[in-house]
Amino acid sequence: MFRFRRRWLAWCLLFFVSLFFCLEFYPWSTEQANQSVAAMDRSVIASSSSGGAQLSAQTVQRGLEHYKAGKFTEAIALWQQALPQISAATDRAVVYSNLALAYRQIGQLDRAIAQWEQAIQIYRKNNKATQKPLAGLLTDQAQAYSDLGQHRRAIILLQSAIEIATSNQDQLIQAAAQGALGNAHWALGEYEKALTAHQTSLKISRELNNYTYIATALNNLGNVYVSRGSRYEYQANSAALEGNDKEAAQLTQSANQDKTEARKLFEESVQTAQKVANSEEVRGLMNLNWLIFRNQETGFRERQSNGVRSNLEQRRIDKGQLTNSDQNLIVRNWNRVKELLSGAADSRDKAYALINLAEQVLKIGQLNQQSSNLQPSSLLEESLVVARNIGDARAESFALGSLGQLQEATKDYGKAMELTRQAQFSAQQINAPDSLYRWQWQAARILKATGEKQKAIAAYEQAIASLQSIRGDIVAANKELQFDFREQVEPVYRELMALLLESPLQQSSEQKKTNTQKHKIVNQDLAPFSLGSKPRHGINEQSSAKSEVNSESFPINKVVDTLELLKLAELQNFFGDECVQVALSQGGGNTDLTNTNAVVIYSVILDNQTQMILRSPNGSMTNYLVAISKQSIEKEIDQLRYFLESRATEEYLAQAQKIYDLLIRPMAADLAAIKPSTLVFINDGVLRKVPMAALHDGKEFLVQKYPIATTPSLSLTARKPRDRSHLEALSVGLSVERSPFAPLVNVKAEVEAVNKIIGGTELLDKAFTLSNLRSQLQKRSYPIVHIATHGKFGVDAESTFLVGYDQRITIEQLDNLLRSRRGREPVELLTLSACQTATGDDRSALGIAGVAVRAGVESAIATLWYINDQSTVPLIAEFYRQLRQPNISKAEALRQAQLKMIADENYNHPAVWSPFILIGNWL
Repeated sequence: MFRFRRRWLAWCLLFFVSLFFCLEFYPWSTEQANQSVAAMDRSVIASSSSGGAQLSAQTVQRGLEHYKAGKFTEAIALWQQALPQISAATDRAVVYSNLALAYRQIGQLDRAIAQWEQAIQIYRKNNKATQKPLAGLLTDQAQAYSDLGQHRRAIILLQSAIEIATSNQDQLIQAAAQGALGNAHWALGEYEKALTAHQTSLKISRELNNYTYIATALNNLGNVYVSRGSRYEYQANSAALEGNDKEAAQLTQSANQDKTEARKLFEESVQTAQKVANSEEVRGLMNLNWLIFRNQETGFRERQSNGVRSNLEQRRIDKGQLTNSDQNLIVRNWNRVKELLSGAADSRDKAYALINLAEQVLKIGQLNQQSSNLQPSSLLEESLVVARNIGDARAESFALGSLGQLQEATKDYGKAMELTRQAQFSAQQINAPDSLYRWQWQAARILKATGEKQKAIAAYEQAIASLQSIRGDIVAANKELQFDFREQVEPVYRELMALLLESPLQQSSEQKKTNTQKHKIVNQDLAPFSLGSKPRHGINEQSSAKSEVNSESFPINKVVDTLELLKLAELQNFFGDECVQVALSQGGGNTDLTNTNAVVIYSVILDNQTQMILRSPNGSMTNYLVAISKQSIEKEIDQLRYFLESRATEEYLAQAQKIYDLLIRPMAADLAAIKPSTLVFINDGVLRKVPMAALHDGKEFLVQKYPIATTPSLSLTARKPRDRSHLEALSVGLSVERSPFAPLVNVKAEVEAVNKIIGGTELLDKAFTLSNLRSQLQKRSYPIVHIATHGKFGVDAESTFLVGYDQRITIEQLDNLLRSRRGREPVELLTLSACQTATGDDRSALGIAGVAVRAGVESAIATLWYINDQSTVPLIAEFYRQLRQPNISKAEALRQAQLKMIADENYNHPAVWSPFILIGNWL
């Protein structure tokens, strides 16, 4: 709880579990802390009249007094001192539970979990003891796991806690466990499940007439509605950019409804909390402020039919400013929050609430010229004092780091670095890489600003190393916060790459005179480079003599390694699960191309430049600077995508030539010299939205020269020749209408053609159900799965799906179907022949780029945009005919099919043949 901040914040944003943990408040845990310690005191005194027992009881009581005073480390020391003197198992369980609560208060979650586990095991092993306390212990431990981002594990514990509490008719714990369960589902982006759990918690709390729990449940519900509304809003923006006005309007309406409901819930929570719970009132007020600000910032405004704003008010809205009434409300809420916090005892909740208040004052106040007496620096300093008083190193780290960020913004780099280093030290003390990376990144920015390039590079590498150590937690922390990836994670990688590329060779005046330049290096050491390792040595092919190459002069290897790490993080962030880790373990991280004679072409889009990097089969690298900004190349690529889809005109040709000249022509001579068997593109950003095959040199398309494939990351791509001894397909198709999707009249012919050429099994229309698909995949091994149906790769995994006869099939469901086949051979090729990629956001192209990874297959054929007419059948048929030929790779088979289309005057427009792309293993 106390989870005020959402993905739209630009300063000290939430992304990892650290700040989720920071802003939690558990009213049931606070009550249990007091009740359990008091129970321990009574039970020890009652159990024995010996001096030792009485002494331990006194020690426990002193620990309780320290705990209530916010002196948690002292309480821990006293309870640990008393523990060896306590013989009764249940009494020991109570002390273990108290220790867990205190450890959580100072941010040491691993120790808290271990203490709860001790208490839980005592109750599980002691059949004579009442099992009633077990539900509360499981609930508390589950919340600690959630704080660490392990939400699935938390859900299992909470389901057990709810079952035990229900059997013991313990409604209070039921309400608490349901609330924690709702928070876990919310954190995973499972909003319907979250709403159900929180509504159950609210219902029970109202039956108990427990105002603290009621206020908590209302706040939790409000947060879920805000998150779901934000998702609708994001999807609506994407739909609007695609020109789908109807869908955009529906999604916008849903977003507005959710955010209106959220505001009502926050307001009701504030009113309820005023009766009993200062902490929940603080939380409700802060949530309400963020919601008001977010609604204005994103253009969401409630439309009132009975009122018209003045011209001044309308101008304020058009400038992105809050209305006077909203500004006044926010300031009143701030003053009330500060009043409540001033009267509160020191605690972790208070420390993080002060940090959050400082963030609000800074963010909202600066953008809307708020008149408030509150100063962010003063609030952060107060938070720092609280954190140090209670011994919470994590809170101390955030307070120090945030103070450092304030100094960075004012360009007082000396003070900023001092505070940042202190924040790093505090985070290291408790082994918290989720916060440590922030301050390493902050240090890197400061060092860069002060001209200390090599130290800045080292700091960036440290930040990335911290990110890599918690890559799984990036996913687990919160699916809704995946959208923060671009603001809170991706810049670390891109800023490092930009800094590495600021070498003298990249900055020479001769280079600045031309639009594209190249710089070639050869690595003697072809093993994958790891961040933090010693610089390699290589040969400068532009020089006639052998010379040493250091990372300052030749940073391209580090750029590529950093880019590979970014691609892995992007995919894992997009799909929101561990599929990338699974694929990485299966692919083995191998990047050797020697036996394939393929070249890999990386693109790196930075704010002020684009780099194209050519990796030859022998490991040599050549980079080409394209002097075009991110904004400009995005505009050019969007224009190309538009023209490529416009089958009625030839406008694509000039744009396809323009992009070829920018990206490919500088390396054309090098490609001709290498004579590669395949061009494998690892595209960045907006370049994922267009097929490289359609680029044109003025005489012919790129695919007429080379077979082409794409992959999201070389380390994720298995590279082994296909087994030609058994080619059989499960051919699946939907030709009939499934509202709102129109019928696909050519699908029947396509499925029949595939079955005729490859053989296997057909599932058409009514037979194409999820259960039938599962049954067929479990019965037999199919090297090829061909699916001809409507599909969409949206802006996130939630909006990425295929259309079956009975239901939509999510990418996760497809993954589960293809992976869980009881030891059968993995699917070698997945073909999706009637899909489309959302054009409004290049993030949507991550879905299609990673479809092979997510579905657990070696290769995939998919379409960038929807194309299903009579031309699809001959292209697909030719591809499979070629695939049956000996010594023909998948990339070459697709090339031959596309060449056949190009040679046919009826189908030679790239709108017909170029959207088909090969992803993954190209052999």
